[in-house]
Amino acid sequence: MISPELPERTADMAAKQKLTFPIVWDEKSTAAEAFGLAFTLPDDLKAVYMGFGNDLAVRNGDPSWRLPVPSRFVIDGSGIVRLVQADPDYRYRPEPETTLDALRKVVAG
Repeated sequence: MISPELPERTADMAAKQKLTFPIVWDEKSTAAEAFGLAFTLPDDLKAVYMGFGNDLAVRNGDPSWRLPVPSRFVIDGSGIVRLVQADPDYRYRPEPETTLDALRKVVAG
């Protein structure tokens, strides 16, 4: 998993959720930007986030208020991307089974 949140933030979340996979910090959304998946929240949404006490500048250690588009990639052992799922509307997430099917195909070779 790659996240723009500061490592101490993701470590707390990972412990609470009992996650067993690594979480890599995407400092200043550099990786998201490289994949064309970074966007900056508009001022009206910044106000909404702040209203909920969610200051992304503090949370991510980056004053840009940039976030990644929620995405999933399946990459095989040769570095070939076998599946990409990305939707800028955070309410729509790919079904886990779609990702699992792609992973099974990679493992099966």
